Amino acid sequence: MEYVLEMKDISKSFPGVKALDHVQLQVKPGEVHALMGENGAGKSTLMKILMGIYTKDEGGEIIFNGQPYHVSNPKEAMDHGVAMIHQELNPILDMSVYENIFVGRELRKNGLVDAKAEIAEAEKLIKECGLHVSPKEKLRNLTVAQCQLIEIIKAISINAKVIVMDEPTAAITDREVELLFEHIRSLTAKGVAIIYISHRMDEIFSICDRVSVYRDGQYIGSGDTKDLDESQLIKMMVGREITDVFPKLDAEIGDVIFEAKNIVRADNKVKDVSLSVRRGEILGIGGLVGAGRSELVEGIFGMHELSQGEIFVKGKKIKVHSPKDIIKEGVALITEDRKVTGLNLSGSVNDNIAMVAIKKLLSHGLYNKGKARAASMEYIKKLNIKTPSGDQIAGNLSGGNQQKIVIAKWLLNDPDVIILDEPTRGIDVGAKRDIYLLLGKLVQQGKAVIMISSEIPELMGVCDRIMVMCEGNLSGEVKRNEFSQERIMTLASALEV
Repeated sequence: MEYVLEMKDISKSFPGVKALDHVQLQVKPGEVHALMGENGAGKSTLMKILMGIYTKDEGGEIIFNGQPYHVSNPKEAMDHGVAMIHQELNPILDMSVYENIFVGRELRKNGLVDAKAEIAEAEKLIKECGLHVSPKEKLRNLTVAQCQLIEIIKAISINAKVIVMDEPTAAITDREVELLFEHIRSLTAKGVAIIYISHRMDEIFSICDRVSVYRDGQYIGSGDTKDLDESQLIKMMVGREITDVFPKLDAEIGDVIFEAKNIVRADNKVKDVSLSVRRGEILGIGGLVGAGRSELVEGIFGMHELSQGEIFVKGKKIKVHSPKDIIKEGVALITEDRKVTGLNLSGSVNDNIAMVAIKKLLSHGLYNKGKARAASMEYIKKLNIKTPSGDQIAGNLSGGNQQKIVIAKWLLNDPDVIILDEPTRGIDVGAKRDIYLLLGKLVQQGKAVIMISSEIPELMGVCDRIMVMCEGNLSGEVKRNEFSQERIMTLASALEV
């Protein structure tokens, strides 16, 4: 059997969108097969058909293990031996780690759930994965990175023949990535096929054997990674060459517009950290997952209690009891998890974009839908949001387009300081470039940008200055003319410089 999985002539339409147009995929046993394409290319849709989350349109066929394959839900797919780790995690937050691993396929003894056996098995799997958490810990208390690893453990534990990994490294550290790659290599050595979706080129070339490329819902072609280079792959994905991946626009750096002094969070996740940013400046915040970067900006933004600290906007000291106190001073926070804290997924694109700046869209005290529609259309064009219309449901769009909607809703409020937490996570190379150019234009207007990113090349590409955190502390700061990946990693690891 040459292929463990064949998907032939697969199509899928949503209202107003042809997501897949007669595409194909062939995967061999024991290979890591990359699916590449811009956001909205159809990669995730194809995999959701494989998992029984979506039903394919008429025609086309799926062959798995040499047999016709028909599933109507993820449980049936898992029973066949197909597992998927989704880009947007859906952990059951109030259940424990072990319960999440075995949900829907509980270990039983005398007809009852055998919690003791599940805990023991989960402990073994967690240890093998190099994760340091208790199997009894609630998911609510874990970081995004730890939840991601639990999803990976769950997929590994069903002894699947095919595991789909959709952006599996988006929220994990380099060390955790290497651990994941070790797991992938041990799985492929046993004949397991991995379908790997990622926008990180270095990962594609280091872990993947073959690649299939999709663009605008169509199949473009496949090839061995050893026969391709990065520029060829980008051209296949976007239909054109992108030479400048990190465009850096010149902006005049002015006075300090935002300052946070001696920030200490009540839960001690941030320990006496100060930062300031000037008009026209992009300040990067680097560090490993768990360094306290998100915790710092969420504390500043009034989402968590501070035990110490002062916040100044345009030289004025402000008291922040809740996010609305700092929003009205012209500060925006685009959070890391767009689906949980950024979007109303069942609402339209128009309604999502209007969400923050609702006061601007009133006429005689009433919400003016016409004003909202016009404002929304302006930002759909500005940010190149791919949607059939402003009435499209936000949850039907790709991850990259959803991220642009989150950015649009804050920009409509015209903030002076924009804080972005992992703004390009899970976004393709073209959409990333759109966001970098947008940030450049914002600072050219005299606004200030603070950007958290786990990708050092990204920080070095777009920032004027990078502050690095480690274990809740500020471990150092690097100016643009001193940028080096090694220096930033050294500070992030809290090694002596």
